[in-house]
Order: sequence, then structure tokens, then C-alpha cells
Amino acid sequence: MSQPVFTLSEGTLTLPQAGQDNSITILKFDDAGASLVITRAWDVKPGDEENYLNQQLAKIKRTMKRVVLGEIQPTQVAGLDAREVALSFDNQATRVNERIAVLRHQDHLMVMTLTRITPFDASADAFWAAIKDGFQPGA
Repeated sequence: MSQPVFTLSEGTLTLPQAGQDNSITILKFDDAGASLVITRAWDVKPGDEENYLNQQLAKIKRTMKRVVLGEIQPTQVAGLDAREVALSFDNQATRVNERIAVLRHQDHLMVMTLTRITPFDASADAFWAAIKDGFQPGA
């Protein structure tokens, strides 16, 4: 019987037993002036994706200033149904602009957040679209 293997940027870990991936992935794109954060939510039932997103947005409204939320919209991430929202808020003295996409991948939610200090423009929107299109779901 083979042992589970977990892949990291630095290499792989052969584990004594299977574990649940609760990692947070943060990718920085200096040329695009953006960062991408990918998180997972394991306790959200199928069909509750938009409720989860609304709860997360409510937390942002409570903790940040001058929050401006767009409408939650249906979108696609690599051909999978997802929900997306655009927002901006003040974090201390900095205006933050984000795009958030939430999708179900097997038994959990995957949340992708692209953050910029400068407002989203056509180039940033294309960058975000390329990220969503570039996801290749694994087994």
C-alpha cells in the first residue's frame, strides 16, 4: 500500500497517513502589481457557496473601512461554475482592490482572491481572467 504524498513548491512529502490540506497559498506578481491568495473551506455544504461568500464579505465590512462591494456574479473557473465579486476597501491608509472567486472542488470550496493596490483596469481584468482560465482541477 502506498503512502500519501503531498506536493510543495520545494518538493514532496511522503506522509505516514493522509492529511487535509488547510494551506494558504500566496503568490506575488510584481509586474502585475498584484498578489493571489488561495484558501480552502472544508465545512461548507454543497449549495451553500454563496452563503459562505456573503459571510466572508460581512467580515470584511465589519473590519475594514469604506467597503464598496459589487454584485455577486456567476462566473467560470476553468469551466467550473463559481461565484465572483469585485470589492474595494480601506485597510489602514491604503485602498485595496480585490476580485474573489469561490468554487466547489470535490468536497470543499476553493477561494481565489486577487488583490491590487491600484484599481483594476483592462490589463488587470485580463490577468484575473487568465488566472481563472488557467486553473486545472486535480483529482
